[in-house]
Amino acid sequence: MAPNRKGEQMIIIVSVLVGLAIISTSLRICARLKRRAGFGVDDYLCFIAVLLMIGMLIELVLWCTIGGNGYPMAEVDHHTLELFYKIFLSNQFTYFALTPVIKISIICFYRRLFTTRTFLRATFALNCLLAAWAAGIFLACAFQCRPLRAYWDHSVEGHCFDGYKFFIVNQSFNVMMDFVILGLPIPMIWSLHRSWQDRLGLNLVFALGGFVCFASIYRIVVLFYIDPLDITYTIYDATLWTHVEPSIGLVVSCLPIIRGLFPRVKPTRSSQQKAHSRSSQDQLPVESSLCMPDYDYASSSQHRVWCDGEEIKKGTQNRERNSTGPKKITVRTDIEVGFT
Repeated sequence: MAPNRKGEQMIIIVSVLVGLAIISTSLRICARLKRRAGFGVDDYLCFIAVLLMIGMLIELVLWCTIGGNGYPMAEVDHHTLELFYKIFLSNQFTYFALTPVIKISIICFYRRLFTTRTFLRATFALNCLLAAWAAGIFLACAFQCRPLRAYWDHSVEGHCFDGYKFFIVNQSFNVMMDFVILGLPIPMIWSLHRSWQDRLGLNLVFALGGFVCFASIYRIVVLFYIDPLDITYTIYDATLWTHVEPSIGLVVSCLPIIRGLFPRVKPTRSSQQKAHSRSSQDQLPVESSLCMPDYDYASSSQHRVWCDGEEIKKGTQNRERNSTGPKKITVRTDIEVGFT
């Protein structure tokens, strides 16, 4: 059975999105290598996500070619319907593994950027919650029918829970986590000692994740349009957005790192002087006694560390101590504010 027009359109759209995700991941690797930075947990999880995404694309091609996805149920024979449900189940397992991997990868990237104790504790707890959620939905998917064969072979007597309610509850939690992850770095970004233009640019990069939130919400909406009596035809929109959401999410997760591949505009002397005067007055909140690192976003390597308005370069205090006499010490701190 060849894919119909709807199936062909879906394969083309998803192939383009997966291609963009692969390109973004490749640029991420280039950015790490350019800055000679080692790969972290966030990078390895990103690589795993790409493999899972390619697996979902293969499942989609099979689903549309031999599984009857996009065809009216009246035109699908019994054997094709069994293949439809088998591929549907396989797609669920892949998706339920993919979405937590992308989210945990993003949070691990945050942890490389922002190292305050409160933030690290909060993100650790969030990662534990996401890992528990991933394990829970994976097990729920595996035991949604007893025996599991009853999911695709309706001639087998078995018991299955309501899959639609399961999808909606899971997707609602997914949307909530997307908004939490989207807003998590914003307060930290604005506390960095950088120009407001640079901080605004970083916020805009992270704000692109808002489209992922929209995709997650819209996926809940299209789930209500699935008709169990004509599932092979009405599942089209849900299938499409199931692939759109993680693809865009992976691209967005790579953008802050890819950003370092492109040249930055150096500020004028007057803007440097203004930034210098502002930075001499700014101090971190008393809430944290830790230093705030000023990172290169292409590599996560630490170039400057700010502690209560003073700069430490590469772990060594940049102070010139000149003894002007016994019991008199003059300390000067040079603070350089600019773009690298």
